[in-house]
Amino acid sequence: MDRSGFKNFRSYIIAFSLGLAILLTASPCLAQENPAEEETPTERPSFNFSTDFLSQYVWRGYALSNNSLVIQPSMTIGYKGFSANIWGNFDTDENNEFRPHGQANWNETDLTLSYNLKIYKILSATMGGIYYALDNADDSLEVFGGLSADLSWLTAKFTVYREVLHYPGWWFQFDISRSFPLPWYETSLDLGAGLIYQASNDAGAFPDPDDPRDAYSGFHAGYLSAALNIPVHKYITVSPKFGYWFPLGNKASDCIKGLSWDKKSNHVYGGLSVSFHF
Repeated sequence: MDRSGFKNFRSYIIAFSLGLAILLTASPCLAQENPAEEETPTERPSFNFSTDFLSQYVWRGYALSNNSLVIQPSMTIGYKGFSANIWGNFDTDENNEFRPHGQANWNETDLTLSYNLKIYKILSATMGGIYYALDNADDSLEVFGGLSADLSWLTAKFTVYREVLHYPGWWFQFDISRSFPLPWYETSLDLGAGLIYQASNDAGAFPDPDDPRDAYSGFHAGYLSAALNIPVHKYITVSPKFGYWFPLGNKASDCIKGLSWDKKSNHVYGGLSVSFHF
């Protein structure tokens, strides 16, 4: 997608999201115009607006920024299990093969649509799709499905992603997380860990380090994450956060190093998230 096409697509996505927000907000209001006909309270949609300020953008182990601050705004609307999210990445000093001298650039806009269904007590299923509008590469489209179990001491999740537009391949991701309430001002500590197995079908996009004619496959990357959630208002939360991505083997290390903008296989990043939710 060229630059003008990318900007037009981004405008369409933003307009779509705002229109969806107005529609979902208006629906419960219209339903309450005649309260005598209403027997139970109307379930209201949820809204979350957040912005992350991070020292690096890391996607599934690959570093997609290099020595620059990235700003990542996000908006999510949820209603009765359905969710729509728009997310973007603004690199304040993009430095890669396309811009070797560095400059500020909005280089990615993602749209995610999903549906979550509770199956049985602690078990739920999720399915959906992610459209990646990219500035320096062909756009990408993934479909995904997964299962999540809310156990008494942690949440475990297994998700399968399949790329169906460009860069064909599979991603298998396993995550565990837990939130700990803290005794200070209703703060909480979120801890997470996970690992990814990548099975690419595109040797051009993800070449095997041992034989570039073959597509890369193998246990790929793992991560550790932590976020301290500090409520500063009824609807506003500030969260310092930390993340660490690492390769799962020598071949994974070579692949991540070759495709990361900073040419490193291990990535440590930190930053601050500000979210507004109601």
